[in-house]
Amino acid sequence: MARSAKICRGSWCMGFGFETPASLEQVAKVLSAFDYDGIELAGFFEHATLEKYPDENSRKRLASWLRDDLDLELVAYSPGPYGDFGRFQWATGDDDVLRQYHDFFDAHLQFCIDCEIPSMRVDPGDFGPLPRDADYNAVWNRVVTTFKKHAEKGRAHGVTMMYELESGQIFVKPSEAIKLMDDVGDDNLKLIYDVGHIEAVCVLAHNQLQPFEKVEGGQVEYVKQLGERIGHVHLCDTDSNTWQNAFGTHLGIGKGVIDMDELVPALADAYDGEWWSVDAIPMTTDSWTDTWDDKITLEQLLDRHVRSR
Repeated sequence: MARSAKICRGSWCMGFGFETPASLEQVAKVLSAFDYDGIELAGFFEHATLEKYPDENSRKRLASWLRDDLDLELVAYSPGPYGDFGRFQWATGDDDVLRQYHDFFDAHLQFCIDCEIPSMRVDPGDFGPLPRDADYNAVWNRVVTTFKKHAEKGRAHGVTMMYELESGQIFVKPSEAIKLMDDVGDDNLKLIYDVGHIEAVCVLAHNQLQPFEKVEGGQVEYVKQLGERIGHVHLCDTDSNTWQNAFGTHLGIGKGVIDMDELVPALADAYDGEWWSVDAIPMTTDSWTDTWDDKITLEQLLDRHVRSR
């Protein structure tokens, strides 16, 4: 029996880089028209926010519109990163900030429950790098403890927690990400493998404090090291550079340096999920053409390297 592989796209991709981000309604209609199988929802850019959909009824209407009217499966939910773009820097903040973040997390988990979304993005709580005078072990233990609570709460409601490793965070060395996953030790916490972010982490050593750590063999080797820890894939290309020194560039497939015919089979060996997300975010109007072109290209890649298995 052929392996299933479906394609989705995050609603945030047509938001970054624009003075006026595209609305969720605009993005969803385009994804449906382009025959995407699913959508990942942004809990920011006035997309699928708590303010816009404040209760169970409004959320069920949203989910029904996406599933029934537009034929888009709901794949994942991403609250505003770092506690709403740094509003709750809980990894290094005081206990009051941590309590506020837990309320923030619980409210967004309830959004997933109400919309029946099976996974939710989480991150380790702060923009990096970690200050040199910070208590590394104390911050590490707080993140591990918090992620354990996230995984347990998510399991109770059938929602998988997805840790998206980005070089703009704290704990961005390749070995740190693996150790963090292992210290949490809960299979309801998985890692999002994002090609642009991983290039910055394991090839560029972006945002690392010395000594720098790179992976000999690049992304393909790092996929092997991560193995079954990978729970979701965000595919894009990259020119092996960073965007405004914030995170790895996210280009349309074929516009950068990544050999997809080498990387995708390696990912298929490690990752057993069915969803593959187009995550090209060029910060320009190319976002829209990438939405069309990358769907076609990714279908071909999946036919060659995943569905034929």
